[in-house]
Amino acid sequence: MTVAFILGQKNLNYDPAGLIALHEQCPAVRDSYTGVGRWSGNDPELLVRGSEDPVVRSRTISLGLAAAMLGIADVLRERGVRPAVVGGISLGAMVAAALAGAVPRRQLIELLARTAEDDVPLDPARPEGCVAAVLPLGQTYEEFYGTRPGIWFGGDFGLHTSGAFRMLLLSGYRDALEELAAGYPPEYFVFSDEDVAVHCALRHRARDEVARRTAAMDFTDPAVPMCSSLEPRELHSAALVRAEFSRNVVEPVHTDHLSDRMRRLGVRLGVVLGPTLPRDGFEFPFPVVYVDAPEHLDQAVAAVGEHEALQSLKG
Repeated sequence: MTVAFILGQKNLNYDPAGLIALHEQCPAVRDSYTGVGRWSGNDPELLVRGSEDPVVRSRTISLGLAAAMLGIADVLRERGVRPAVVGGISLGAMVAAALAGAVPRRQLIELLARTAEDDVPLDPARPEGCVAAVLPLGQTYEEFYGTRPGIWFGGDFGLHTSGAFRMLLLSGYRDALEELAAGYPPEYFVFSDEDVAVHCALRHRARDEVARRTAAMDFTDPAVPMCSSLEPRELHSAALVRAEFSRNVVEPVHTDHLSDRMRRLGVRLGVVLGPTLPRDGFEFPFPVVYVDAPEHLDQAVAAVGEHEALQSLKG
């Protein structure tokens, strides 16, 4: 039975409680945080528990989530769960490359640490940001937010399980986003605490910097299939994975691209690593289990066993 590891990004309502418990109970997770702390020059405890200082938090939250995803994958591997396919969204796309064996973990973490330090708005005088926005069924992207200057489409996280709407990511200048949001019910828009406009053209300088840095990194062909969220395709070579890193900075992400390609590769069960995608929020073309706390490890192992048994009966 084909199992996929799915890796996401920073959630708007990120809660580290489950990761703190994993860190306390699982040696492999502690080892992952220790390694990430050493490679990035940060206290592992800070990466686990976060910071009240918004500047420190914005600089370290991606590193902490990367450590969590890598550590959870290691624990699952110890429990006999290995992915036949991997793929991710935003931050998760880069961490997925490490799980696929396409880039060394240390080099990935060093890249994340350096880019976090450089992650500043294009124009300091005009604040940037991004929002999760509800797109009611029947409306197109363009009908929803129009062609407003200063706003870009940053991603589509797919259809909600209720079937009532899709969730989009809109990025751009904060004043333009606030003006758009003022014309809709408040529940349509959830503003992120990001102070840069992710996955849009305003990030072109960051894209160029990532491209420069990844040129010196040791990419190899993925050892397991790796799926893209930028377009519905498999990244089967070192060159494609390297290019994905810089493209990921400025191009919109699509959950459907990722999950549909996984389905075509025969995935029958997805395992979401860490608190990186909304739990039970969006539809996948196969069952999905979430692992972001110690009690979820047994659930994931059991789900894999049940699906393997079911496939054996069908065979």
